[in-house]
Amino acid sequence: MTISFICRLSLLFLSGFVSLLPCSAAAAGRAEIVEVRVTPRAENLELGLRIQNCFTPKMEEAILSGVLTTFRIRIVLERSGPSFLRARLLDTTLDRTVKYEPLGGEFRVKLPEQPDRVLITKDFHEAKGWMSRIRDLPIISLDSLQRGVKYELRIKAELSKFHLPLFFRYIFFFVSMWDFETDWHKVPFSF
Repeated sequence: MTISFICRLSLLFLSGFVSLLPCSAAAAGRAEIVEVRVTPRAENLELGLRIQNCFTPKMEEAILSGVLTTFRIRIVLERSGPSFLRARLLDTTLDRTVKYEPLGGEFRVKLPEQPDRVLITKDFHEAKGWMSRIRDLPIISLDSLQRGVKYELRIKAELSKFHLPLFFRYIFFFVSMWDFETDWHKVPFSF
């Protein structure tokens, strides 16, 4: 074997490996939290948001093959100010799950906003909409907030790999084209 042949073979192997790595955020359309609304309503502070670009073709393929998929949304609410004055009022996680049942052709979606109900649809687009949007979710009582005080709400979303079959966990550890994690989205507000 010549050195040239070995170099070409190595280059071919390396280019094949690089094609398995995740695309850049700009090219892949990185998942992000958009359309955030924080609204004082009745007795509670309510949150609305949408997670954009959270479904990749690989993820859709896995869901359609019956893999239980969980989106985990973390919500942190703190009083603004220097670190010694900051007070954490809320630190919670919301799990949203979707499971496709191939025999009935139905998507079953479980949302924390409706804990006693499973939403069922045959429309994949509708199921994805339920998974990626929060509407008017009460997050904290208005009695817990003080008027005129500045607060900061931070929100982050990710795919939870906890429910993946063991085989998929090993694959997705090395090739993360299937998963997503947003940056923290910060919303300063006063009540």
